[in-house]
Amino acid sequence: MVKVALVGTGFIGEIHAKSYKNIQNANLTAVISTTQAKGRQFAEKIGAGYYPNLQELLKNEKVDCVDICTPTYVHADMAVQAAEAGLHVLCEKPIATTLKDADRMIKAVAKGKVKAMAGHTMRFWPEFTKAKEIIESGQLGEPLHVHCERLAATPDWHKNSWGLNEKQGGGASVDLHIHDLDFLIWLFGKPESVSAVGVPDDSLGGISHITTNIHFENGKSGFAEGGWAFGSSFPFTMVLRILCERGTVEWIFRAGKNIENRSQKANLIVYKNDGSIDEPEVPEDDAYYLECKYFIDCIDNDREITNATLQDGRNALALALAATKSAKENRAVKI
Repeated sequence: MVKVALVGTGFIGEIHAKSYKNIQNANLTAVISTTQAKGRQFAEKIGAGYYPNLQELLKNEKVDCVDICTPTYVHADMAVQAAEAGLHVLCEKPIATTLKDADRMIKAVAKGKVKAMAGHTMRFWPEFTKAKEIIESGQLGEPLHVHCERLAATPDWHKNSWGLNEKQGGGASVDLHIHDLDFLIWLFGKPESVSAVGVPDDSLGGISHITTNIHFENGKSGFAEGGWAFGSSFPFTMVLRILCERGTVEWIFRAGKNIENRSQKANLIVYKNDGSIDEPEVPEDDAYYLECKYFIDCIDNDREITNATLQDGRNALALALAATKSAKENRAVKI
């Protein structure tokens, strides 16, 4: 049984807590939160111990790993502390706000000889993983271009908070857009250059909406659009379209405002050039559950984490920061 300490009791922390309840070899033992009243209430609700910080946890309880669901700007310090204490680490995306902090995390994990993973959920989202499986099977020939969209109203958990502040969360161009940028890297490998156009958030210095064209070293190309500048009635929307030599894979999904309806069905469709249409069967497991389960299973079975590594998280952050730079400076940026 892998004992987990959850750090952070916000929106994503609640989702992860629900996931661990369904993972048989995981025991959500402790909750760490600097907001004591909310932290105690959260811990009591899930039957875990409450601690105001990692130091107090280490003094009083033994756990195997930490799941970091705090604001982005404190990810690095928390991950380094955990790795130095010999704890395995799952860190929500973006893993940091700067590459310097990302490198600090990677170095601490290597020195501590612990396992670490970035919370890049699209690598576990059933429709995205099925689409990648189809592409890698070669049944549609070579992929030629990928189009991604991630569009939303301002998330409720970010209103009047750190999430909209570029220095603390990166803005939509980093916090939200990074999901699709990571998927494109997962599919096509190392990016070569990026050209982006953004809508600035003048009040907080970030970008609230961005469109990004990416050229990869292998000659492939991708386009991603992301933002949370839409009105409150606009549903959370994801689009994935992969153009291949012998067909196209497409998935269009609309959930509730805060992705609370992510379990609703939207079929993945394969349009073949011979005129036929396939709707491949896709597992209905929740992506956050699959992500947390993969992390726990790697710890429980002493397996190396090979998907959504901290290096993967760094690569996605580097691309998101390059896209932000491109949009702000109105020029192409080499990676």
